Amino acid sequence: MIDKPGVSIVISVLNEESTVGDVVKTSLQCQMVDEVIVVNDGSTDHTAKKLEPFLSHPKYSYIEFEQNKGKSYAMVAGVEASEGEIIVFVDADLLGFKKEHIEQLLKPLIKGEADMVIGPPVENKLDEKLNPLQMLSGERAVFKQDIMPILEKMRTAKYGVETLINLYYKSKGKKVKYEYLWDIYHLIKFRKETLNSSLKNYVIEVKHISCTLAANYILVFMAIRTALQGLRF
Repeated sequence: MIDKPGVSIVISVLNEESTVGDVVKTSLQCQMVDEVIVVNDGSTDHTAKKLEPFLSHPKYSYIEFEQNKGKSYAMVAGVEASEGEIIVFVDADLLGFKKEHIEQLLKPLIKGEADMVIGPPVENKLDEKLNPLQMLSGERAVFKQDIMPILEKMRTAKYGVETLINLYYKSKGKKVKYEYLWDIYHLIKFRKETLNSSLKNYVIEVKHISCTLAANYILVFMAIRTALQGLRF
């Protein structure tokens, strides 16, 4: 068990003016959190305006890029600016996000029950049991020292960043725990963008994930080998 670890929340945001304010407010209210770092990745809407009220908060740090650099680049910038021993990644497009959800992500790490906690947002039992994309959830908590070796790879992974992190942890045989975050509503692209724009972005995400798998084939091999070793009796 870790004695009073420093906790940093990293929130990467791109054009999420309708939700980012509540996500940041909730993060700042959590007593287990020492700092909240928001990385505005070139937003062109009113995101920056929505974040202005937090600038004077002692736990709040703000980084802004003039041009969009990609989700993973923004995540790494947040990690590099952080001081905590534990990093909690949180998406900016969440509805119903509560400080209890942050505590869910943190407690297994602090108790020594896991090396990484992934928190898929779920709305019902069917979603909990059958959603094949749970492992790609952006809500997750990790020890900063564990991701430092792959920080440069993360920077260029774009939407493949969660896949890269998962592969790395699997290849190292690290313990991953899922904590289902009930009553969080994750805005899907079809409700934020036009149909054509949504489809285009989904294709881009699949491409980034595929490229991440191809570029990290050694990690894929090591992850498979580690999994097979775990099946031995």
